[in-house]
This record gives sequence, structure tokens and C-alpha cells, in this order.
Amino acid sequence: MDELRHAAGQPVGEYTRRESSVHYGRTKLMAIVFSQGLARRLAGPGGSAVCCDPGFDTTGLGRELPFAGLLEKTLRGLRIGDPRRGAGIITRLATDDTLASGGYYSVRDAQPLDCPKSGRGAEIQRRLLDETARLL
Repeated sequence: MDELRHAAGQPVGEYTRRESSVHYGRTKLMAIVFSQGLARRLAGPGGSAVCCDPGFDTTGLGRELPFAGLLEKTLRGLRIGDPRRGAGIITRLATDDTLASGGYYSVRDAQPLDCPKSGRGAEIQRRLLDETARLL
């Protein structure tokens, strides 16, 4: 799991505002890897797991940044980052059985996306699932 834990060469632990985007990106990658690994484990009748990139949403993430309030106000004024848009793809993934299990889909018309290279492959997916189960 070191290749996922130490993405960008930094161990998980205490971090600054500047480093928060690195950790955010790492957790997004792990969510994709976990979903695709779960789809492998659930393969067969009745088993399915999918994941998505809901796009940019103004959710309050990054609110500790000095300019966050102004940025959020500006984006909302421009109608950018509406969380309802991200919710739409999530609802579609939960209800549309034509989308392939193990898929990673974009908020834009549910277009399939590729998992970043470091998260591809059955072995890394199995290891993440096993480590998650061990921690739980």
C-alpha cells in the first residue's frame, strides 16, 4: 500500500493547508481503487460497484484557506459548483443498470474515465480492500 500511502512522496500524518490537496487527491484515488476492487469481488449476478467524479462542487472543502469565503461566493454567483450536479451522477449510478460494474464515470453524461495508472490492476485493488477490512 506504500505506493498509495506515499503518493507524491509524503507519508500520511500531520499536514498543512498547502499539503491538503495532496491528501485529498490521494483519498480520491483510493476511493476509485476501492470501488473497482469491490466490483471484482462482487462479480457475478447481483453484485455491482461503481464510482464517479462528481465534478467541482462548492461544498466547503478548503474552507480553512484565507480566500475560501470570497471564492465560494463568487462561484455561487456564477452558478459554478452546484452540488446538485454531482448528486445527479450519483443518483444515476445507483439506478442505471446499463453502466458497467467497476466503472469510473464522469459527471458529464456518465462518460467512462480511466483510473489513474497507480491504481490499476487486481493486485493493488485486492491489497487496498484487504487493508481496509483489517483496519475495520
